[in-house]
This record gives sequence, structure tokens and C-alpha cells, in this order.
Amino acid sequence: MRIVLTEHARDRLSQRNIRKRDVIQTLKNPDRILKSFGRRKIAVKSIKEKTLEVVFREEKNILIVITSYWLEE
Repeated sequence: MRIVLTEHARDRLSQRNIRKRDVIQTLKNPDRILKSFGRRKIAVKSIKEKTLEVVFREEKNILIVITSYWLEE
């Protein structure tokens, strides 16, 4: 499955110090996937004692990343 980051998602990666490979890892091997509003879903993964959430939607074998963020613990 192909993964595409929106411009907004790319901007947030740099602003929030999130590595692209962590986003990809979260999408390919999430700890869990939550439903969001509309067709959006949230992939959740613990990475090095932090939790990353990646908001995405699926369109024809493509995962479109909308945004991502670290959860505050």
C-alpha cells in the first residue's frame, strides 16, 4: 500500500519533530487503529516511551496522511 503525506502533514512533521519513518512504521504496524470522523482513522503506536498518533484516510490502496502528533503523557 502506498503512503502519501499531504503538505499539511509534511509541515507538521518538521514542526513537531516527528520522523517520516516513525509515521510509516505507525501506519504499517500500529498498536491500534481508532475511528475518527468521516472517513478518517487514527493509527496509534508507542515509540520510545512516547505515543504517536497519525491521522489518515484510505483511498484505493493509498494511505493519505493528514497530520500526526505526539500525545502528551
